[in-house]
Amino acid sequence: MTRRMTRRLAATVLGLLMGSALEAQGDPRMAAQKQAQEGMARFAWLVGEWEGPATVSAAGRSMTLTQRETVQWSANNTVLLIQGRGSMRMGQEGPERQVFAAAGLLTFDAITGRHVFFSASGTGQAQQFGIELHGADGMIWGFDAPDGSRTRYTISRTAAGEWREVGEVSTDGGKSWRQTLEFTLTRKP
Repeated sequence: MTRRMTRRLAATVLGLLMGSALEAQGDPRMAAQKQAQEGMARFAWLVGEWEGPATVSAAGRSMTLTQRETVQWSANNTVLLIQGRGSMRMGQEGPERQVFAAAGLLTFDAITGRHVFFSASGTGQAQQFGIELHGADGMIWGFDAPDGSRTRYTISRTAAGEWREVGEVSTDGGKSWRQTLEFTLTRKP
């Protein structure tokens, strides 16, 4: 066993022992951790590697790209780390190139009792969003833009277990919505 592996093993064992000791002492952090894990359980279905076609509409044009999402647990199953990438073929015979990259972090804040979503668009912009729970295991998140428009994304699970996401924009204060993004992804084996 290498020195690095020995250190990792020791750190893991120490973390488990400390967690057990805190739990035995009734540490409030353990109750908050349990509350956060329970709050995130509805999104456990997202964990995995996903892929499928996505349609993006903007300025009167539509494009089809391949959307890939990687979702994994972190921080004692209280956080989902989400990495999204979109790529498309450049011309009929051209190579496929990445045209979109974003990262997100979804968690449940046990102090406020609310889910929180942090997203970085890959263009140097990052924001924190509150989310609205949608259906049994989905969510809606979005933002208001400086130009007064509103954008929202609805994530849901289909009856077949697929990840469906629809993006929409409203320029009239949310009275009407125009679809800008749609994809249905399947989990990769």
